Amino acid sequence: LESSLGEWSDGIPNTIKLKLRTATYDPDCTAVLMTIKVCNGKYGRTGWKGVNQNLLLGDEIVASLAKMNDSYAGEMDREERLYTVCHEFGHGLGLKHSDESFDNLDMGNCMDYTRSHENNMHPGRMNFMALKRLYRNVNRGGRTLRDDQLEIPGDVHIMDEENERLLAEFDEFAAYFSEPIKLSSDRGNDDSGWRILHKTDTAEIHEQQLGNGYSMRTSVLLA
Repeated sequence: LESSLGEWSDGIPNTIKLKLRTATYDPDCTAVLMTIKVCNGKYGRTGWKGVNQNLLLGDEIVASLAKMNDSYAGEMDREERLYTVCHEFGHGLGLKHSDESFDNLDMGNCMDYTRSHENNMHPGRMNFMALKRLYRNVNRGGRTLRDDQLEIPGDVHIMDEENERLLAEFDEFAAYFSEPIKLSSDRGNDDSGWRILHKTDTAEIHEQQLGNGYSMRTSVLLA
């Protein structure tokens, strides 16, 4: 994880700066505001090896969880595990897949589908260019939470009315992270507000409208 985070943080163009913070073991993988939290554990034979969940307010990610399912660890070599961590972290930053064909040449980045994980274990220039379009250069502005703003618990800073609203509502909507992750085959007609955005043989992307401008987007790497 530390290696992957460093690679995402030090890309060219240099668009984002990430800070690693370790925590005590959290079996529930509880979401943290303005944070990408990465967890691993034996979640069972769920049908997924890795998953990313993004809580969005409008089109902005306000919290993200990436989970690695150790129940499939015995079926994954080191290269595939590194690929999976890098891939789900990329989704946590808001990136889509670079390519979804297994039959063309590998693109050399972890957002590309591949059967040869050793070729795609790291982020690549295509990913950093996509991040630049999303966030702009790290030293050229963009919407950030600055350290000189009013400090509140959890290292979150109030900067404007939107962030005050987010702080007040976060616990309510972050509770959706604790719901079981369902694949499209598990969904019924009673899943109000849920839709599948994209599906392939190896991955699914779901979205659920939560109300009040919030939504949950889940990217699943299938087992």
